[in-house]
Amino acid sequence: MRNWKAMFVLVAAGFLFSGPAWAQVANPNEVKAYIDLMRKDMRKEKQSIVDQAMELDAAQKAQFWAIYADYQVALDKIWDQRIANINMYADNVDKMTDAISDQLATKMVDLEGQRTALRKKYYDVYKQKMGARIAARFLQVEFSLACLIDLQLAAEIPLLQ
Repeated sequence: MRNWKAMFVLVAAGFLFSGPAWAQVANPNEVKAYIDLMRKDMRKEKQSIVDQAMELDAAQKAQFWAIYADYQVALDKIWDQRIANINMYADNVDKMTDAISDQLATKMVDLEGQRTALRKKYYDVYKQKMGARIAARFLQVEFSLACLIDLQLAAEIPLLQ
């Protein structure tokens, strides 16, 4: 991985300077359409980044992506819940109560646990089928991308008042 630093700096710049465009959209249907489009674009870009970062040969790529497809489906389910939690926050940000705050925080921690458990599960799958080095690289790449996405979200979502 000769260019990993440059690659992640470029990815970070793309995420961080994309701007909070969703905040300018008022209609909930437009927000959903925007999120769907953003997820589609991000998934396409993410696949390219993961492919480059993994540096696999053709035979390894076929096996890797077959496993990754299942991982992505499971991750999408977690993201659906995370987006629902963000939407609940947005719907209540001006009328936040302790009960809603607790519900949102508890869900956020639960979803982070689910995401960690999912990475652990697929680390074990990759380790068993492709070896520990490839499994560890998968984990590094996924964790790094997740941190960048989380940073982008944190920059765009206002802190609770």
